[in-house]
Amino acid sequence: MSQRREPLPVGAYDRARAVLPHVLAPQLTGHVTEVYWIDDHRLFYTVSQRVDGAAVLLRPMIATAQAGSSASAIEFDDLLELLSTQAGKMLALSDLASATYDMPSGNRLVATISGIAYHIALDRHALIATEPLDPLPALYSPDGRNAAFLKDDTVWLRERSTGIERPLFPDGEPLYRFGHPFEAGAAPLAGRRYPMPQGLWSADSAWFVTHRIDERHLPDGGLVEHAPPNGGPPIVHRYKVSLAGDPLPRVEFVAVHVATGRIVSAADEPTIPQAFSPFQFRHCWFAGGYFYYLTHDRFCATIGLIELDLQTGALRRVIEEQAGSGWLDTSASLGSQPLIRVLPASSELIWYSEADGFGHLYLHDLRSGARKHRITRGAWMVREIVHVDEAERRLLYLANGTEGDRDPALRRLYAIDFDGTGNAMLLDTGDDIGIRPDIVAGIEQTRPHRPSYASSGISPDGRYAVASLGAANVPTRAIVADLKAQRNLTLAESDIDRFWRAPKPQLFEALASDGVTRLYGALYLPSDFDADRSYPLVDYIYPGPQTNWFQRRFPTPDALLLQSVAELGMVGVIVESRGLPLRSRVFHQAGHSSLHEPQLGDHAAVMSQLCERYPFLDRNRIGIFGQSGGGHAAARALFDYPEVFKTGVSICGNHDCRNYLSFWIDKYGGRPGTPARDLQSNLDAAARLQGQLLLIHGDMDDNVHVGQTLALVARLSEAGKRFRQLIVPGTGHGVIFESAAAITAMWDFFADHLLDAEPPEDFALRFDLMEASTGLHRMISGNY
Repeated sequence: MSQRREPLPVGAYDRARAVLPHVLAPQLTGHVTEVYWIDDHRLFYTVSQRVDGAAVLLRPMIATAQAGSSASAIEFDDLLELLSTQAGKMLALSDLASATYDMPSGNRLVATISGIAYHIALDRHALIATEPLDPLPALYSPDGRNAAFLKDDTVWLRERSTGIERPLFPDGEPLYRFGHPFEAGAAPLAGRRYPMPQGLWSADSAWFVTHRIDERHLPDGGLVEHAPPNGGPPIVHRYKVSLAGDPLPRVEFVAVHVATGRIVSAADEPTIPQAFSPFQFRHCWFAGGYFYYLTHDRFCATIGLIELDLQTGALRRVIEEQAGSGWLDTSASLGSQPLIRVLPASSELIWYSEADGFGHLYLHDLRSGARKHRITRGAWMVREIVHVDEAERRLLYLANGTEGDRDPALRRLYAIDFDGTGNAMLLDTGDDIGIRPDIVAGIEQTRPHRPSYASSGISPDGRYAVASLGAANVPTRAIVADLKAQRNLTLAESDIDRFWRAPKPQLFEALASDGVTRLYGALYLPSDFDADRSYPLVDYIYPGPQTNWFQRRFPTPDALLLQSVAELGMVGVIVESRGLPLRSRVFHQAGHSSLHEPQLGDHAAVMSQLCERYPFLDRNRIGIFGQSGGGHAAARALFDYPEVFKTGVSICGNHDCRNYLSFWIDKYGGRPGTPARDLQSNLDAAARLQGQLLLIHGDMDDNVHVGQTLALVARLSEAGKRFRQLIVPGTGHGVIFESAAAITAMWDFFADHLLDAEPPEDFALRFDLMEASTGLHRMISGNY
């Protein structure tokens, strides 16, 4: 008879629960969310604040940069008094929990609560109007007069003053619709549940552009909802897919002049989407009487810019760039606004390219597309174009890697002339600097009273910058920086220190598996950390390559999830690796045609170095977990590096990218028909499993199909391997952030195999998913 192990104290699980992003994020304050300039000197923003010692609410604020001061746009007591008079009953602070705020003009605040917009004149603290908002999701013209919404298979217009509705485009048809999210992307079922129109209004509200996506020729895919929330038999959800080797969706942009109904089509120059609509990726915009959009081939080895003349309907390919190998990007991370600016006044174009091995800016002639000269140069990269002054022929940009031995991912603000001279650092605070870029494609147009083309980062006159500052162990804070006088006004700071009981994350440098390349990461220690004890090490992995994994912010949702694991009595680690962005092209594309190497080799090398460096780490107890691409990597670590990784949790892993979405494998996984593609699959490596493996997946994952995990289950079973699995009904790709069962299963698994302890029997994890989502949104919004 085996001896029963000591149970892990419930207190450890209580500490883990306290720092979970689902639990902690809704309690945190000091996150600046909505932010834009009212004029050259006044800034409107909202900030999460704790009111009366309990409730966390968004407070509307106005900062006056010239005076170096900020104050509430209206006090909560005054706001409640105005709203209570209108409602005919006394309202409480809790009624403001879901409130959002906008300033469509310099003296008018709009508070939106439960679908009603309350217009308040701030100069006299008077409620001047109320209006019910449109019942359907819509995109609102910048002048606030019109709403574009989906009806049947096309986009309709509603005149907001009269309620008159009319179609903006002809009737579409199923799978060839105007303005709908496309199905063969990363979230087809989510697009059905929340049918937000895809499109963009021009700044003068004269034009609306959308796309028509042809998916009629694509194969069928589907998911089975095994346990519908309202009971009954399983439900089959059908949708279109485009996997590796399948036909691709076809995107045709079409614009309408709203006043006349004249339609201009770009169907003769179609493009293909990536994971989401080009509108969500900001890959299209208006400029100088034209509409511009990016186009690329299946492998992102060719990228071009197309110009649509809104008056004549003429189409022109402005510029095209081809890669000799690998793929091309138009920004540092997938989904970021492209680092491309059309300059109508001078008929020029700022183009982003990695032609010299680093991401830099080049000036081109807009008519011919010919390069005139480069703007930036050096062994570093441009991260964002945050402001362009055409009159002064000068631009402001964020860059990283400019300072030699410092962490190369930390951003600094610079200014440079279009001719490449006059480069100067404008802002360096010692931490990472985030500034929202000038919005060539507008702020999201989902609220009727938000000035959608207002600047969110640099003031219109270029003097002031709204910046998010921080590091992986320094609470995020927001400031307004006076770039001329070199003084800062603090807007808000995260109050994470109020809740954080553990030592701050411990930053470190280590070497990649090549023994040369420097990598950066952070250790997360339990709140009862004792350097004289021995701890398991748990690696939280994501191998990229489309986004950087080690975020220089504190906290982030991923860091909090890892800290919850650490609180059980372990040490957590997040580390970057080769194959991730933010450095050279060689660094970023090191994993092309592999997807897990050299990333896994780098992680294994770093784990060994950390165990040598820190006596409190036990090299015989190293675990690993990750989701999506990290789920693939976590399982593969137990197949390929069993001498390092002993225990792994693979969450919604894309274990065989040959059966994953085409945009991913075609761009990052190399050309089809090559041995490298086959070697990326975990299925053929499953027989090498050593150690303890837990597989978690949601049965409604419409990004990485649950069949990916079940296929690996089949191969592991055929090889006679022992493992555990958890399929969570009703959850999608974010299962580890949606399901308490998934979180506790991961905690229990690590407690069992890394701590050799029995999980507590009387612990139940519960959280409010809606409340958690609100808190996570505030955190993410403030961590740009």
